[in-house]
Amino acid sequence: MSGTGPGMGARPARHDTGGTGPPGGTGPPGGADVAAITDDLRAFLATATGRDELLRIPPGAALFGTAVGLDSLTGTLLLREIQRRLGVDVAGEDLNMDSLATLGTLAEFVAQRIKPGASP
Repeated sequence: MSGTGPGMGARPARHDTGGTGPPGGTGPPGGADVAAITDDLRAFLATATGRDELLRIPPGAALFGTAVGLDSLTGTLLLREIQRRLGVDVAGEDLNMDSLATLGTLAEFVAQRIKPGASP
């Protein structure tokens, strides 16, 4: 994802997503690149919070736990950014919000539902 302004524009170095997809971070057939989505989520979190250390959080880091420490406002901004850039309505599709447990669960959820033509 590229572009100007705040959001998911910066791309940190690739990290293992810890997902269950094939090597290289790709998800299931037809799914998007989980590693790229994970990196974009990290970049958004770092930008939104002003905390560069979030560029290096592992996929197992709890989004609302101590590692990331999202509050309801930042969580809402993250979900809006995912919907705006990738066309995935996380809150509308996952009413229990289980996908927000960790960085990795969110990246996997988005990768499985990303709209064709959206770029992670």
